[in-house]
Amino acid sequence: MFKMNFHTVVTHDTTFHADDVFAVAMLTQFHAGFNLIRTRDENILNYALLDPQIVVLDVGGQYEPEKLNFDHHQDTALPSAASLIYQHFNDRICPKPAQPYFEEFVSVIDLLDTNRGNIYGQLDALPAGFRTVDNLIKGFNRDVTDPTQQDKQFRLAVDFAVDIVKNEKHFALLRNRLETDYRRREILPNNVALLTEYHPDWKTKKDHVFAVMPHANGWQIQSRDTTIDKVPETISKCNGFIFRHGSGFMAVVKDRQVAVEFASSLTRHQPFLE
Repeated sequence: MFKMNFHTVVTHDTTFHADDVFAVAMLTQFHAGFNLIRTRDENILNYALLDPQIVVLDVGGQYEPEKLNFDHHQDTALPSAASLIYQHFNDRICPKPAQPYFEEFVSVIDLLDTNRGNIYGQLDALPAGFRTVDNLIKGFNRDVTDPTQQDKQFRLAVDFAVDIVKNEKHFALLRNRLETDYRRREILPNNVALLTEYHPDWKTKKDHVFAVMPHANGWQIQSRDTTIDKVPETISKCNGFIFRHGSGFMAVVKDRQVAVEFASSLTRHQPFLE
């Protein structure tokens, strides 16, 4: 079994990137009291690499998880330090049901750090003002020749990354719950989906053209794509009608039963015909 206990984390000094910052941020999710050292001093690193209670990440030239050493630079086949840390401590960092979704975020950090799949070439096609999560973290760097200032900025970057990690965990748990709800959805005879929770991503499934789901003011009917079909204007005649968007992409009524009855009258659409 991999070791989990440590009292110190060592990473490299000078310029920092998303992988070392997020690696540290993920460790704080379950161990906030560790000592942090940023250095490339060989004496310190050699000592730390041998101490099984010191995590060494993104520096040191060794990947030995049983000794809590997580560098990747010595082997291009390895993922980034953030991925190595996550792989080792995943159950401590993120609840298991949310892990498939949280791992999508970690994989992006890995791509940006290692340029797998020539991700930088793809980013070149985007507007100059576009910022990746790696760009945002790099923005915390200041004078790389001033170690005191850089250590301060690194900690600010970690604080920023901690909030992002918390957000990603929240949405990963939410996505897991919504996926469960989607799998259990009721489907009307005309292939309209009935969901018990608001699901922002139901359209990406392309299983239905229309879906009924909760709204802050009642229940809504949404169209997946208004070029295929729209929520008809006749919904305004329903009891408890509240609102219809001018584009016809959605409309809201007060009661679920009214929404379901109206949705049942909509044109049947099969996903494979669109």
